[in-house]
Amino acid sequence: MEADLKESDSNLLNMTKQLDNANAAQKVATEALEAANKEKRRLLEEARSRDEEISILRKDLANVENGKKETEAGKREVEVRLANAEADFVENFHNTEAYTNFLDYFARVGQQEVLTALKNDHLDFDIKSLEARFPPPDAGSEDDS
Repeated sequence: MEADLKESDSNLLNMTKQLDNANAAQKVATEALEAANKEKRRLLEEARSRDEEISILRKDLANVENGKKETEAGKREVEVRLANAEADFVENFHNTEAYTNFLDYFARVGQQEVLTALKNDHLDFDIKSLEARFPPPDAGSEDDS
């Protein structure tokens, strides 16, 4: 009976060790499962965040593409208006104030050259009344801008 008791104690000791080992293995497995679940939650949250970011970027891209189309349409409209304005300017240049002032300026320059030549060539000729009537280009009216 003593042998049976020793064998029973030995079996009990083995079973206790096996139970301890099983408990330790279960504890490690539980910790690993908790860590895996925590990592899974983190990855799911990251995936949701990236999915939202991708959704926002897709909307932004669609807006940019629409804006690009609108910009191209606006550019074409401006190009047409510019071409029309250029054609109108060329067609009506002779009526523009810039052309008139340009012609007036050079007319006054020519007049000043004639007055200077008269002064130099005809010293006895009084040209003060002509100078008053034909002012130099820099003393002209304020329309000359």
